[in-house]
Amino acid sequence: MINTGTSQLRQAFNAHLCASRQTQGMSSNLLLFYAAECGIKSVWLRRNRLHTINDISDQTLLSKDGHNLDRWRKELRISASQVSQAPHFRLASGGSNLDIEKAHQAWRYGIRMKSQDEKDLVKWLENLCDWIKENINR
Repeated sequence: MINTGTSQLRQAFNAHLCASRQTQGMSSNLLLFYAAECGIKSVWLRRNRLHTINDISDQTLLSKDGHNLDRWRKELRISASQVSQAPHFRLASGGSNLDIEKAHQAWRYGIRMKSQDEKDLVKWLENLCDWIKENINR
């Protein structure tokens, strides 16, 4: 993993969020996901007084749960009134409920989700990004 610091993550959050608004569909959703991931990691580092992701002692946050935005939300103790638990989603082709960390893969590979599940997931990501915007410089 490339060592990244809070300011780089903050810049990536802003860049991905801006780019997500300039496109639509899966590409927009993928950029929104990556914006949220970069932003939440930046806030987490700052709150834990760390400078880079290499300073994180719990490597499962990066190796196992790097894309698990709900775990990062829980780590930051964001209340449910601010950002609820991440919704699960199903693929359009059927199957069981998938967790948030699989969403970026579906969008990256062009795999369709159930329409309402995708709407719920995008809304959740937007709410998370709103929370990040309020907290990224604190």
